[in-house]
Formats: sequence, C-alpha cells, structure tokens
Amino acid sequence: MKFGKIVLFFVIIFSFQIRGRIDAQTIDRLEQNTEISGNWFLAYSYNDSKNLNQYGLKRGYFTIKTTLNEIFSTRYTQDVTLDQEGSDAGNVEIRLKYLYIKAELERLAALQNSYFEFGLVHRPWLSFESNINKYRVQGKMFAERHGIINSADFGLTYAGLIGGQINKDYQKRVSSNFPGKYGSFAIGVFNGGGYHSVELNNNKTVEGRLSLRPFYDNIPGLQLTYAWAFGKANLPANTSDFNMNIFMASYESPHIVLTGEYYTGKGDYEDNYIDLNNNSHDNNGFSFFGEFKIPGTNFSLIGRYDDFTSFQDKDFNSTIMIGGLAYRFLDNKLVIDYNRNTTTGLGTVNDLEAALEISF
Repeated sequence: MKFGKIVLFFVIIFSFQIRGRIDAQTIDRLEQNTEISGNWFLAYSYNDSKNLNQYGLKRGYFTIKTTLNEIFSTRYTQDVTLDQEGSDAGNVEIRLKYLYIKAELERLAALQNSYFEFGLVHRPWLSFESNINKYRVQGKMFAERHGIINSADFGLTYAGLIGGQINKDYQKRVSSNFPGKYGSFAIGVFNGGGYHSVELNNNKTVEGRLSLRPFYDNIPGLQLTYAWAFGKANLPANTSDFNMNIFMASYESPHIVLTGEYYTGKGDYEDNYIDLNNNSHDNNGFSFFGEFKIPGTNFSLIGRYDDFTSFQDKDFNSTIMIGGLAYRFLDNKLVIDYNRNTTTGLGTVNDLEAALEISF
C-alpha cells in the first residue's frame, strides 16, 4: 500500500471511529475504490539574462480518484506551485486543478468508450498533446506557453474513442493514451478563464478536438488532429474575440516520437493579445517536437522548436529552441536541457536546466 494511501485511510478511519461506524468492509472498500497519485516537477536552473541560478518547484500535483460504482467516479487534484509575484512571491501556494465527477457510458452500446466530465475538468487540446509530448516537466506545451489557452476549466467535457480500441500490443509497447482504433475526440463548453480565474463575463467558450488514425494497421502511431476553440476572452467587456485552430500530425513508436503543429487564431482566453480598445490581435505559429529513445537504454534525446507571432501595431514574435537529454527510471524522468528564447523587446535569454519529474 502506498504511503499516501495509508495516510488517507487513517484520516478516514479516524473520522468513522469518531462516529462509531467503522468496520472491515468499509476499510476494504476504501482501499479497493480509492487511488492516490502524485506528480512533482523539481528543477535547478541557470538564467544568463539575470545571472541567476536557483533550485525550485516548477509544479506539483496531488490526485485522489474514487470509483463510486460501474458508471460514476470522481477526481480531486491539487495544483502546487511557487508564487512568482506580489508580496507572496516565494511562497508555495495550493489551488485546485481538477475537481469533477465522471460518467462512463459503457452500458450504452452507441456510446461505448466515451465519457462525460462535469466540474473543474480537462479541456480537450492540452490533455491530448501532453500525452504525446510527455515532457511537461521541461515546460508548457506550445499553446499554453504562449498564453493562448489553458489546460483545465469549469465546465462540461464529452470525450471518447472512435472505432473501439487499438490492439493491446500497441498500447503496451507504445502508448495506451487515447487508444482509439480510428482515433478519438473531445468537445466541451467552459467558463473560458481557466482553472485559476473567476468568470468575468457571461460568455462560454466551446473547445473541441478530433484525432484520426488513418492507417491503424500499418502505421498505428500516425495521428492527424484538428483542435479548435471559439468564444470571448475572459474580460468584463465581453467584446474581445477568441478563436483557435490547431492542426497537428503526430507519430509514436517504441523509439521515436514526432509532432508538428500549426496554429492560427485571434486573441486568447485571457487578455494577452488584445489592444487598448479590446480588439483581439491575429496570431499564428508552429511547433515541432521530437524524441529519440536510444535502444537498449533508458536515455532519450529531445528537441523542440516554437515560433509564435502576434500581429500588432508592432508585431510580437517569440522563438524558442530546446534541446536536451532525458533519463527515465521507474515512472520518473531526469531531464537536462538547454532553452534559448528570443522575444520581441526582451532579446535572447538562455536557460540551462536540470529538471526532475517524480511520479507515484
């Protein structure tokens, strides 16, 4: 039994004892139906623009999942991060990332391999991309890194697989994430401001994703994906347009992972690309990612290139180049990487980092 689960059980058992309602069946049911996990991103980095080197917490997640019955389950995830701004800078703060009830629809033949999430839920795009590029420990994915969209929000998501599941051998050797034989999909309606913002207007954002696996027999790792979002930025004026279109081709195999994506859109989910009159700027960009898993070892070579442009009075551009070496052990990763970021108005910043992902 994992340490975190032991702690949780003692807390729950103690509360039951206070009420005089504890028995062996209750303990057994708690153990069988509750799963506890964690995901921590720790790092040491050197930044040449500030001549700064530091140890830090990049991110931390603590999750409790409970199965209620054959249909319903719940998830609670804390997001632990280091406050970077204001008088609380340097403090570790905790907020919610996910808090939802999930309904599996296996009993309905037409809706098998699909489910609903309601509450503080996954948004369709980033939950998919980060299960292909599994180096979130290094940094955010393209769209989130450039402030276009967030990974979780209050709302309702419906997601599922197309054509049942791909063969178990592929799932075991390569990936069991979104294992649709012909692909997968997700669509949802959300407040729009992300999991760390309150709703500031009466608009809702619609976001969706459709991924197709065109050659599931011969090239099962190839997927073609289109993701979109439309609504308004999360501002009281409720007038700033937000739309996103992402086209991605991805390939996964036992030793190679490749992605290439193109983005075009207007504005963003907050107010990063909006002028003083609340008019949204047009944006576009592209990103490439590659991982080569060195055969016979636990080492990988990784590389990524991002180019993002916002068309303003004076165009804003950000170019990011990342290269690194990763070592995988158990469910963890140690990544040593170099990050070069050239941004309009800020020049070029170089980061050297050693990042550790701990999963349990």
